[in-house]
Amino acid sequence: MRRLGFCLVTLLLPFGLSAPVLALEPTILTANGGPKPEEYEGVGRPVVPPLLAQNGRLYGLDHFRNVFSLNDYPGHSWELVDLTDLGLKIVSGPLVQDAREDRGFLYVAGFRPESLFDELDTGRLVRLDADGTHPEPLVDLIEPNGVLVIDDNRLYGLDKGPEGNGRLFAMDLDAQTPSLETLHTFSAGPQGRRQYPNGMILGSDGWLYGVTAYVRGLPYAPGTSSALDTPTGTVYRIDPSLGSESFQILHTFTLQEGEIPWQTRSGDTYHMMSSASSGGRDYVLAWLVEGADGFLYGTLGVGNCTSLGTGEPGTSHFLFSLPLCNGLEAARTNLDKYLSAPPHYDGPNLHGAVYRLAREGEAFHILHQFTGGEGGSQPRGPLVAADGKIYGTTRGGGRLSGGRAIPGDPVALPPEDELAYRGALYSIDLSKIRIGDSGVEADGFELVHGFVNGSDQQGNVRYDGLQPLGLALGHNGKIYGVNLYGGGYFINHKGNLQERTGTVYRLSNEPEAHVSVTITPGEIEVGDTALLEWSTVDASYCQASGGVDGDGWAGAKADSGYLELTPEAGNYYYTLTCESTLEGGGQVGDVASLGVGAQDRTTDEQTREYGNGGGSPSWWLLAGMALVLAARSKRSARQ
Repeated sequence: MRRLGFCLVTLLLPFGLSAPVLALEPTILTANGGPKPEEYEGVGRPVVPPLLAQNGRLYGLDHFRNVFSLNDYPGHSWELVDLTDLGLKIVSGPLVQDAREDRGFLYVAGFRPESLFDELDTGRLVRLDADGTHPEPLVDLIEPNGVLVIDDNRLYGLDKGPEGNGRLFAMDLDAQTPSLETLHTFSAGPQGRRQYPNGMILGSDGWLYGVTAYVRGLPYAPGTSSALDTPTGTVYRIDPSLGSESFQILHTFTLQEGEIPWQTRSGDTYHMMSSASSGGRDYVLAWLVEGADGFLYGTLGVGNCTSLGTGEPGTSHFLFSLPLCNGLEAARTNLDKYLSAPPHYDGPNLHGAVYRLAREGEAFHILHQFTGGEGGSQPRGPLVAADGKIYGTTRGGGRLSGGRAIPGDPVALPPEDELAYRGALYSIDLSKIRIGDSGVEADGFELVHGFVNGSDQQGNVRYDGLQPLGLALGHNGKIYGVNLYGGGYFINHKGNLQERTGTVYRLSNEPEAHVSVTITPGEIEVGDTALLEWSTVDASYCQASGGVDGDGWAGAKADSGYLELTPEAGNYYYTLTCESTLEGGGQVGDVASLGVGAQDRTTDEQTREYGNGGGSPSWWLLAGMALVLAARSKRSARQ
């Protein structure tokens, strides 16, 4: 699909602008889901932070196992490919890109659980074109955790390995026939416990640094150790040019410090049940990041998001959600089912922590411990280092939210004990860290944003989404993230009110007015149907033009909606212009094109982006759009 967007102010900006200074308020780029006809599934909950690709577009993964794409400005997201048929169902790592000149391939790894009682599950490494299309399986893996790292022509990844405790593998991206090279096989942990690889990064020194979890078992389950010195995981490093002979454990965590998240279908029955009950949504890993000061930073929390319980007295054991994973210290339902008293967890570090250590494994310190509630709880997902700080997210905590506030309805706050914490964004200012002889004197920590999905404690309504899953740093220096749930409401094709399915956001300086028009697919044959969708952010009073007479497009339009198109052969353009509702006003707009039976158009997602995000449109389109906007500006001034 070839898309043409415009914004009069954007077109007049000079080139070579300096990189923006990061602000701490997230701009919602898209809320997945939305009004669609019955046969369109739409994009589901995002499960990992998005990748900003070389073409300037964002690419993510949703819980339907779709690769989806969106612009780097507020608008729609749309599905590109379904990975289910390629054997991918659970993915815990973002897409990565081979950024070498004339390459641009995207890579993703995941697995499909075969059976509750299978010892090891199959998985695959998949390559996609630079526009997120044409997936191709490259090599088979054993339950990969989705974490991939690219360094020049080498790709590194992690899976469970044939022995079930983890394998670090490498692959030559230039090889005619892709094959795996095992760099290191992880051994079993203390007392034969399973070891579960988490996040891994490439350090500035060329070494790989990662974290692993020791599977100690579910809290209060038979055989689970709750001694404070119980080993719970490691930080390690390895020189990829040397392999196992260079492998070094930098630090071993204990339950006193906290746990590294784990999910495994191997081991005793409780472990398998906890993995099966999670539905793949709790495969959110712990990661490392290297700060500008050369130190490694990471996070700790609870190990598994399930707790042991029972259905009725004398019946078999069941598993229930661990409230701490949602920032709560006690369950709100099934109160009589848990075998333990609140917080239903047997470790001292209830809400998680941020730690720091040197790349050589020295000077380890717990920098900050989260306190729950407004202080944040359960840090997970990828971290990023930018502008002299470390940024991360917590699954819970940050700000009290009143829950479901339906647009257009009066806001009635629920009772105080029903208010919830929806997740938080935090930072560590490296320049403010102070460590003395007695330990950490200043941690540089700041809780900078609490996500609200509905009404906050004062009744203000905002739809950030809830349950953030970590962050990604784009090559443009901007930070991107996702929320697993929420994002507002819409009326579906049956006329029912329905909640959106998660959000994608960017940390931005100021709010921006935008209009987005998309057509999926952008190329159809005569007689086929395409879906036109439009949405606005801080813009209203919209007028549509173009299309085909009688197709229902031209004229005044609501701020968002959809339309099915089945025109005759030809090329068609659908334009939407709206008034900005931000201070200063002005017009913003977007144009999308549809080719019907036109074989000479560029297919797939080879797109050119104009306005609402940059680029240089052809002179004839620019002139036409400027005339439209100028006429609308004069009309607005007269009104």
